[in-house]
Formats: sequence, C-alpha cells, structure tokens
Amino acid sequence: MVENKKMLCIGLTALLLSSCNGTKDQAYWENAPVVAEKVQMPGGELIRFNPALLKDTIVFPLSHFMEEIEIVKLDDKDEALLYEAPVTISENYILVKSGRNPRGDYRSSVPLPCKLFDKKGKFISNIGAIGQGPGEYNLIYSMQIDEKNQRIYLMPWQTDKILVYDLTGKSLEPIRLPYRSNKGIFKVEGDRVGVAVLPFPQIPSVAWIQTLDGEVLHEIPAGHLSLPFDFSNEIQSTQNSPDMDLSFWYWQPRPDSLYHIDLQKGELNPRFTANFKKDELEPHSYMEWPNHFLGTTSTVVHITGPEGERKEGKEPAFYIVDKKTLKGAFLRLENDYMGGENMGYPIYTFQKGYYAKNMDPGNLEEWIEKILKSDKLDDKMRQKLTDIMKNISPDDNNYILYAKMKK
Repeated sequence: MVENKKMLCIGLTALLLSSCNGTKDQAYWENAPVVAEKVQMPGGELIRFNPALLKDTIVFPLSHFMEEIEIVKLDDKDEALLYEAPVTISENYILVKSGRNPRGDYRSSVPLPCKLFDKKGKFISNIGAIGQGPGEYNLIYSMQIDEKNQRIYLMPWQTDKILVYDLTGKSLEPIRLPYRSNKGIFKVEGDRVGVAVLPFPQIPSVAWIQTLDGEVLHEIPAGHLSLPFDFSNEIQSTQNSPDMDLSFWYWQPRPDSLYHIDLQKGELNPRFTANFKKDELEPHSYMEWPNHFLGTTSTVVHITGPEGERKEGKEPAFYIVDKKTLKGAFLRLENDYMGGENMGYPIYTFQKGYYAKNMDPGNLEEWIEKILKSDKLDDKMRQKLTDIMKNISPDDNNYILYAKMKK
C-alpha cells in the first residue's frame, strides 16, 4: 500500500545538513523557485506543477503548519479498548475507525467497530457493530463526524449505502446510493452528499451529488478516469480545506489531477496537477492543505554540495507547493513538539484539518523514552512526557496525539 512506503529526505544543502533551524529554512523558502503556473480552466483555476523545477529540501517544523499538539489518554474500560486504527478528529470528538489488530495475525484477530470519544478521551459509544445486519459492517473505508446535525456517517469498503448514526451510536436510516460502490469517499454538507468511487466498469460515474433521501441531483461520468476492476488502486479525499477534494493513487501510473467536487453545481474541477515527463511518470499521489498542495512521487534525487549538483538516482519524494506564490521544494517534516524527530512519510496522518496519531501504550512509551533524550525538547513538553511516563501502563488503552491545522 502507498501508505506504508517510506519517504526519503531528498537533497539537503550542506548548510541545512549542518544546522536545520526555522530561520534558515524560512529564508530558503522565501528564495525557493517558482515551480508551478496558474491556468484558467472552465471550472476555475488549475495549478500546474513542474517537478523538474524542484531543487533542494526544506526542513519544516510541524508547528509551522499546526497549532499546539495534544496527547489524550483514551478511556480504558473494556468496551473502549481499540487497535492502532486511523482517526478522524472534529471540534469536540475523536472517532476511531474499525479495524483488526495490525500487530497480531490480522486475518484471525477480532475486528472492532468504530468508537467515539470526546476530546478528553472519555468513551461515548461504539458506532454500530461488526456484522451483516442493519447498521452493521465489517470494514469502513471513509467516515465523517457531523457535529452540527449530531450525526456520524460511515461508508464501508463495498456498499450501496452510507450508514448513519447519532452520537450515542444508535443506527438511523441510512443514505441510499444509486450504485454498489467500491472504496468510496464522501462528504455530507447540509442536505447534500457528494460521493466519489473507484470508477470500475460497472459504475458509469466517478462521482455524483445526491440528497440525504437518495435522490441523485448530478452525475459526473467516469470518462477518462475509468479503471479496470482492480482493488490495488486507491481513492483519496483528505478534506483539509473547505472543498471536497478528490484524487487517486494508481499502481500503473497515469497523468492525473487533484480535483474539487462542486456540491452545488455538480462539477468535477481540476485544481492541481504535476506535469511529469512521459519517461519520468512514477506512482504518485496528491494532497491538499489550507495553503499548500503536497504530493509524493519517485523522482531524481538532487544534492547540492560544494562541488555542484549531483543526480543520485530515483527515490520516493515528498514535496510542497505554495498556492499563492507557486514556490515549491522537496519537504521534510520534523515534529518539533517531540524534540525534532523526522516524521518520515506522514502524508496520510493529515485528515479533516487535523494531524492525528493513534498509539498503543507500549509503542508510545518506547517513543517517549527516545524523545526525552533530545536536547531540543522544550521544558513544558518534557514535563508533560515525563508525567506520562510515570503513569503509563501496558494495560492502558491507546493514546491519541493530535494537532489542528493552521488556516
């Protein structure tokens, strides 16, 4: 899976290698090259990025993009226990996706339902249950917390409906879909629902807009986005901005874009694309943050040193492009809240406007032991982590680390 690939830090200047601080990184960012252009399209503005224009890597602290990080110990009553599954954060709630134990025999481990907690870690309820009956499911692909309407929406991997629950976990009338969908993403906004799926041959649309009652208002034909029946591809919608974004990850790479789905007009509009040369097209993905587009790909490594530029072969790369200035660079994120640890390949830990990490107590304890050795840890966080270490137990439920994205 693309989520499990590791991002390699690419091309640090000799200066950055010797001293990576915010001032020098910010100075470099100000002088970074313009790597994209804006193109007017019928549905709005498209940013077209040229990977060949990327030069060196900028080391950004996580705090440049995020507000203060929080560490929450989840309720450890029996019904609240969970695995290290993905997390969705909202203003007042933490929703943990259904899953199986990733550290045991995945196939034989007992699947757990989605679980809802408040922001202090208090367990509220299981959301639905594992099974085949009404309001039950086996594995969830995408989910949404709708605080305004006091609802939780879950979309299973293969389904003809979006499951609906109240915040106590009670199953309500589902949202019926016009097609049986595979690996779908969605967004409920008011009385409308935007849905997008892997566009397999038996489904004529890649996306559509419908009402909560199941009435289809707009359909967007699959067209050039059509795919063979192959579950190795992925569909993505991180929704870190107000728009409903849509992008794909293909095992067999093809030229593509990150799109916005207009829930009112029923349009699919390209917003960001990479202009890869045909012989340099590699598996890649796109992502949107409030003020940036990001992406991953395999590309030629550039290293700048006293002897000039060298090309070191192709490696996975993580890059960033500023929406306003169109400047860009390879990117390395360091968790400065946690002593400056290299975050590696973190792109999928940013969803719905939050960075979130779900850790079991054993892994967290091991991580904190390493972090406490750092001389870059500030006094406040050092005290917080020291207090956690005094009280942490292997019998604890998991801990959630999260930070809200700056606008």
